Amino acid sequence: MKEKPTSKPYQFPKKGEGAFRAYQKISNELTLDGNVQLDLGSFSTTSMNPLADKLITEQLGKNFIDYNEYGQTKKIHDRIIGMLSGLLHAADPHNPTGTSTLGSSEAIHLALLSHKWNWKKRRESFGLSASKPNIVYSGNAHVCWDKFALYFDVEPRKIPQTSHDSYPIEEILKSIDQNTICVGAIAGNTYTGSIDPIEKLNDEIIRLNKKHNWDVGIHVDAAIGGFVFPFIKREVKTWDFRLPLVRSINLSGHKYGLVYPGIGWLILREAAVLPKELIFTSHYLEKPIETYTLNFSKGASMILAQYFSILQHGKQGYEKTIRDYCKTADVIRKRLRRSGHFEIIDEGILPVIVFRLKDVKEDMLTALLLKLRSKNWMLPAYQIPGISKQETLLRIVVKENISPELAQLFCDDLIYSYETLKND
Repeated sequence: MKEKPTSKPYQFPKKGEGAFRAYQKISNELTLDGNVQLDLGSFSTTSMNPLADKLITEQLGKNFIDYNEYGQTKKIHDRIIGMLSGLLHAADPHNPTGTSTLGSSEAIHLALLSHKWNWKKRRESFGLSASKPNIVYSGNAHVCWDKFALYFDVEPRKIPQTSHDSYPIEEILKSIDQNTICVGAIAGNTYTGSIDPIEKLNDEIIRLNKKHNWDVGIHVDAAIGGFVFPFIKREVKTWDFRLPLVRSINLSGHKYGLVYPGIGWLILREAAVLPKELIFTSHYLEKPIETYTLNFSKGASMILAQYFSILQHGKQGYEKTIRDYCKTADVIRKRLRRSGHFEIIDEGILPVIVFRLKDVKEDMLTALLLKLRSKNWMLPAYQIPGISKQETLLRIVVKENISPELAQLFCDDLIYSYETLKND
């Protein structure tokens, strides 16, 4: 006889339990989650200054879309757009164009909609069909690119990589045609932390545009690198609006922008990139407001938290923070190399370490991850989709939760666990 469940978690409760008991019940259940401070693979910010926490709590009930009621919040939002536009060398940072979003996925969808609309208007101005748009991007792109193609009826020309350290630029260029709305490029990809050759891509597409009288532009997904590259001294090739075909860039404030999830930013090269048809006027509130987002209501707290981080750190503070992260990442790379058990895959630019086992055995890797999990470390193992030679990679993202001391402890546990398993 089956034992009846003691509770019905999927049934709306008939009677409330009171605030204290509800808090205690949820808090106790959440102890089953992993420790967010030991999540080595997540790019999201996990802690902020206590005064930032105070500010966020005070502003939690504020709906950002109510521009008339919360006009000063809107001014702060626009101020951030201007700051980021200047940071990314937009054409006219004194008249910036962009918006906050719930994350980089929404920002990418909005940007690609702008590219699609501009392509459509140009085709129709020549009396040509605009019924078969396509978008070209590499196989290491975030899943939100695939979502955009499906949701907005655009043919995805997703070019696979042959290996983790290759970029299929020739295949990408061959895939561009008169129906290409945009080419996607990544400034810091999730899988290997690498940067696409955006400058070379820009130059080659300029050549194609001139040859065929096209107007194909580039969107740069800088969810990871957008708040890193402007603040590091290491050599990084040009990737932002200094390149003439880069027309839109997204950044994730909740990654290296040093803000909790979820806040993203879309910055456009200039106002002309944003079609007026995509800006909607709503009369739902007291006065008409213009909106250019996929959603309507959203909290203002993370926008204000981004402003807090910018004011708290300034350029020098961001430079120091990113520099410290990179130093810690370098220490981890050296420890892993010195052990002789691991091969470093990443380029060593971002504070993201991507590596693999030299002695690749699936059962060994599984046992290693379980052993680390028993010590509360959460280390992701994954494969890059679409590459011909599959290999399992591991990733450590260095941010505020990984101090130099904690990094050393992790390396000790990783190396010891590996050697113990190998000698068993």
